[in-house]
Amino acid sequence: MIYWVSPEQIKMCTKIVFKIYDHKNSIIDGDWDKKVCSFEEGTMFYSSFKRRLAGDPWEEIEYYKHNVGLIAEGEIRWGCSTAEDFLARCKGLDTIYDNIKQFGFCQTDINDFISVAVDRNGKLLLCNGRHRLTFAKLLKLEAIPIKIIVRHTKWVEFCEQVKGYTNVPGRGGKIYAPIDHPEFTHWPTRHTGRSSIIIDNMLPSSKTVLDIGTHWGYFPTILEKLGKKCVGVEYLQEQLFFLYKLKKANDASFEIISEDIFDYIGDGKKFDSVLALAIFHHFLKTKQLHSKLIHLLNSLEMKEMFLLTHSVNEPQMKEAYIDYGPEEFAEFITKHSCLDVYREIGDFKGRKLYHISQSKNVDLYPQPIQDFRIIFIAFVNATYPQIFKKVDGQIRGLKANHPNSHCIVLGTGNDSVDTSGYDFDFIDLRDFKDGYAQRGIIAAQMLKRLSPDIIYMRYPPADAGIEFITRNFDNVIFEHQTIELDELCVTNTNAFLNELAFGSTCIQRSLGGIGVTNEIVSYERRRASKVKSFRVMGNGIDDNSYPLSKRPPSSGKIHAMCVAHFNHWHGLDRLIKGCGNSSEITDNFRFHIIGDGPSLEEYKSLTIKLGVENNFIFHGRLNADEIAPYADLCAFAVGVLALFRNNLTQIASLKHREYALRGLPFMLAAEDVDFNAGMDFCHIIPPNESPVNMRELLNFGLRCRENPLLRLHIREYALNELSWTKKMATVKEVAKRALELKTFKDSTNNQ
Repeated sequence: MIYWVSPEQIKMCTKIVFKIYDHKNSIIDGDWDKKVCSFEEGTMFYSSFKRRLAGDPWEEIEYYKHNVGLIAEGEIRWGCSTAEDFLARCKGLDTIYDNIKQFGFCQTDINDFISVAVDRNGKLLLCNGRHRLTFAKLLKLEAIPIKIIVRHTKWVEFCEQVKGYTNVPGRGGKIYAPIDHPEFTHWPTRHTGRSSIIIDNMLPSSKTVLDIGTHWGYFPTILEKLGKKCVGVEYLQEQLFFLYKLKKANDASFEIISEDIFDYIGDGKKFDSVLALAIFHHFLKTKQLHSKLIHLLNSLEMKEMFLLTHSVNEPQMKEAYIDYGPEEFAEFITKHSCLDVYREIGDFKGRKLYHISQSKNVDLYPQPIQDFRIIFIAFVNATYPQIFKKVDGQIRGLKANHPNSHCIVLGTGNDSVDTSGYDFDFIDLRDFKDGYAQRGIIAAQMLKRLSPDIIYMRYPPADAGIEFITRNFDNVIFEHQTIELDELCVTNTNAFLNELAFGSTCIQRSLGGIGVTNEIVSYERRRASKVKSFRVMGNGIDDNSYPLSKRPPSSGKIHAMCVAHFNHWHGLDRLIKGCGNSSEITDNFRFHIIGDGPSLEEYKSLTIKLGVENNFIFHGRLNADEIAPYADLCAFAVGVLALFRNNLTQIASLKHREYALRGLPFMLAAEDVDFNAGMDFCHIIPPNESPVNMRELLNFGLRCRENPLLRLHIREYALNELSWTKKMATVKEVAKRALELKTFKDSTNNQ
């Protein structure tokens, strides 16, 4: 697995030799992790190259003289057997440094990464790649790709303790909030998406931060890296165990206060920013705690607070002394503190995030910008009409929120495809010499003429052309549909290599991004920087694209349909195997499989092998009108069942949204950002390789066709929550905030 870290996280080197070709995921006990040295003080090349950058000739630098001395004694150094050869190599290192400075860190070898070991405390120890790490540190790169090749046994044991914590009933196998350590990149998380909004809205001059109820210290850890002096208050002993461990693993220096927040604040403390995230409602449960909260607010000297409220009608508040609504809670804060204005900046499934500040400081924040131009650009060939349709819906939704928007799609045209009916300009790359290869330059030339304030780009993924665009434009916001490297390594080797080489550089140059799931956003932020503007926006749908389907027959076979361009991660094999395991129950079903794709023949063969071919009808690819009769016939639809095969736990499938707009209930095996198990029209199965439980599916199917109003209910939800007009408001918000922050930063730098 490839991880992304700041070069500054690697401060020490192991003296024990661990070669990247000899170790992959080794777990080793003992004291090897105590035999270390400082990278910057103990690495000859680091100090030597600093002299080189100061202008010293190689011949006078220790690194050169040391290695030439070894060559003179008969050693071969990096393939060099003479002083002349080694000098040529050193000059080659100059070129590599210059290329990284101009074009970014380009990882071209899929095996030879900067590699690290993780010590017993979770700290990263360099094993291989001191030259590249030197360049990354000196150039102050935001993030670099690494591989973990060795872990200490005690660190692995700690990770198991974290896993054990998440497996306690009620925690759903998830950590509470992200952990800013590469080891936990892909761990499922209950609460995400808050930090980017808070950072975007935090007072730029803020230096000190108080995090009340810090849990495992996520916010102090990331804010410390932005130059803030942080204090995290955590009273619960179970959380303190993990808090201290993770603080050490991240080599963080924020202060931990392990006493009651009321005792700590006492009669007064002073901070620029205070975080009160889903914590203050606990102080509303008794009259005594409510009084203490008022005293705390009166005693805190601060310039701003970020308040995350509880949801309305949460069961835990049923017996509370007082239960404020979200806005009422924000008003309560202003009444009893030195703060006097508030505004809502986020909504997390009913939990509102407020920025509460002082009106006298309004000029210290980035100022609002209303008049700006967005150019939405996408690279899509005409052979992908479903993506054309999506982009068309997106630009219509964006224009509804921000009329000063325009969309350009560049791709290879097809004479049989009419592109004139869409609300975007299609640039046919066949009209240009080497058009497909030159698409990045062609796009850059167009953008230069159009002079947009914000470029919103559907992430292609990256290649030399996208690198060229981001090198020439500093106002790009990307839209990410997936964790690119994890998917491309399975589906497209060439695209994987391009993404590996150029992806992180492009993202680090951008202003930020939109991800269709929290999981994707967390990953992209690791590749980019904590100061980028990132938001989650699940896929949407065009309100008028599909009609409401009719109610299915109330007796006879239960029909279900699955529409897709079938890949391994659709997981239809799980359904087929479930049918094979339960032939008696399976006879109640007829599954209509609509579409094509690389996995389709495998699925057909599996139905024959398991003797359930009569239960599956393969219709091939059909258009929307041809699908409609099957939607009327089917009691439910089949969504994505094996997303975990792409190392993902969250999804925002367009197909799920199409089902919902038709009023179709559906089954899935992942966490969709807009659908959950609490919805009576969603049947969620475990995200693993187990066959589908057909008894449970039968019960779901029977419930679906017995409810006469269910389809109207589903469609109403789709129209209210999933329309592109509603979704693309997020793009406007991110573009506006990113532009305001950029303008503020540029003006500050020019002063």
